[in-house]
Amino acid sequence: MKSTMRLNEVRDATDCFSIDNAIGMGKIGIMYKGRLPNGWNLAIKRLFDSKLFKRQFLLEIRILGKYRHKNIVPLLGFCVEGKERILVYQYMSNGRLSKWLHPLESEVTLKWPQRIKIALGVARGLSWLHHICDLHVVHRNISSGCVLLDKNFEPKISNFGNAKFINPNIEDSASTTFYVSDGKKDVYDFGSLLFELITGKTLKELSCSFNTTNLSGNPSNFYNAIEESLIGEGFENEVYTLIKVACKCVKPFPDERPTMLEVYNYMIDIWGERHRISDGSDTLNVSSSSTSVDEIVEL
Repeated sequence: MKSTMRLNEVRDATDCFSIDNAIGMGKIGIMYKGRLPNGWNLAIKRLFDSKLFKRQFLLEIRILGKYRHKNIVPLLGFCVEGKERILVYQYMSNGRLSKWLHPLESEVTLKWPQRIKIALGVARGLSWLHHICDLHVVHRNISSGCVLLDKNFEPKISNFGNAKFINPNIEDSASTTFYVSDGKKDVYDFGSLLFELITGKTLKELSCSFNTTNLSGNPSNFYNAIEESLIGEGFENEVYTLIKVACKCVKPFPDERPTMLEVYNYMIDIWGERHRISDGSDTLNVSSSSTSVDEIVEL
């Protein structure tokens, strides 16, 4: 379990929760940037007072206090005093992925190798949660807003307040049904994230202009959909291949979608060596999937 922190320590780190240190606000609380006397930077989430949010607070501690992975945001500590419920994370200097996919005009956009690195990292983290943890974890809320980027643009999955556990040692119809419904929702959300990485638009936004089931099969749709900054950089075939993966992930019926481990194994086979990205074998046993490449990309 991670260490507890006193409320006065958190107040000192954030200058009494100064608005100048607020870096984001969500439905369950406000995120602040904090700084310890030793110079360490922190991300401090101060939850709003609610019974529902207290449950999410405990769930985040249970998951992030139990599991550590290079693609899961590190929980450093927490604070419980009176009505205060505060979570303290490692600060991620490049912020949320959504900021990079929807930048202001003056901001720099992500290059294709960075996008592939991010996609692979999120896939690795979800695969580990779904298949490797002793109690499998389904996130249920994957989006560009819950993916944080460290100084090297390594992605970290955050926001586990809506997650659920699956006990892999209990083989019953309820567990199977739960994974097909919620686990495959993570797969769908990951596919939506891939489209956002490719186009700069959410799947909902794309559906207003394109038929996503035909996006990888119609060249005119393909070139009209991808983000302009990626065109002419020599990665068109890679983008095309990733769109095929995304389309497979967002199949309308959950049982038609691959598992996250199948998706990750395929992606690392294609892009790992090409972009010098480790297969993550130190934190993920990628040999447990027997699914072939053709099964993933066939539409």
